[in-house]
Amino acid sequence: MTTTTTRPAPDMVQDAVNELQIRVWSGADDPRFVLTIYEPLREGKKVGSVGGLRFLDYVGAFAGLGPEHSVLEFGSGMGDACEYIASHFGSRVTGVEIGTGQIERARERHGDSRSRNYDFIQADFLNWQPPELYDAVYFLEMLPIIEDCRTLLEKIHSWLKPGGTLAMSDIVAGPAGLTNEERDFLWVEDGVVHSLPTQPERVAMLRDVGFNDIDVTDITHAGIMQNERILEESDRHKAEIVDGVGIAKWENWVECAKVYGGFFVERKLECWIIGARRV
Repeated sequence: MTTTTTRPAPDMVQDAVNELQIRVWSGADDPRFVLTIYEPLREGKKVGSVGGLRFLDYVGAFAGLGPEHSVLEFGSGMGDACEYIASHFGSRVTGVEIGTGQIERARERHGDSRSRNYDFIQADFLNWQPPELYDAVYFLEMLPIIEDCRTLLEKIHSWLKPGGTLAMSDIVAGPAGLTNEERDFLWVEDGVVHSLPTQPERVAMLRDVGFNDIDVTDITHAGIMQNERILEESDRHKAEIVDGVGIAKWENWVECAKVYGGFFVERKLECWIIGARRV
């Protein structure tokens, strides 16, 4: 694996990450995602990340969600996770997404969302002030692409009602450690910041900003299995994927699945589901 980093100056990092993530999600309809993740692993729902639908079930259970609760999703993408929470738990859900294109696609895909108790807002979450306090805030593996995680967690803490719940799936640095070249790979491919912490460091940060009753579940095995499945489905659907996006993108997709899978197997990366409550 040879990667040349293009990491910008520190004051420009988050802008660069936002641009990359908008570009990634803008391609969420392409056959790589659909045929290797959404259809075989997510019941066709456009819910990325290792956490997947299992994480959304965890959100409802840990937060004890019901019709009386208001919920906020950070990084709502195509809106399928919002729909899942609203339909399974009856809660009122607001999804916030930075990408205008993603918001348009979410509203197109979920034209009846308001009548079904969920809706979407286009905003930069890092510079947004919500109109109300929430019973729960959740997101799927967004902290690895946030340069100043502490400030974001402080904001989320202030947006929760007393006793409110934060739930997240999170990718962190594992005990085996990452080389600078491996960190460069994560940055170039997915905008993962170089300061990726370990799980104990992440939990300590949550406590420092005022969360308690912290619950952690290691789902690194799901990361291994997901990347194995991506490789299987990429091979099975190679012709269709290449026809849709070209051989170079198919090869890159396969290479990334191999690298990420290896990182999880070697515990260079770990994936955790984390729940916490506002004091």
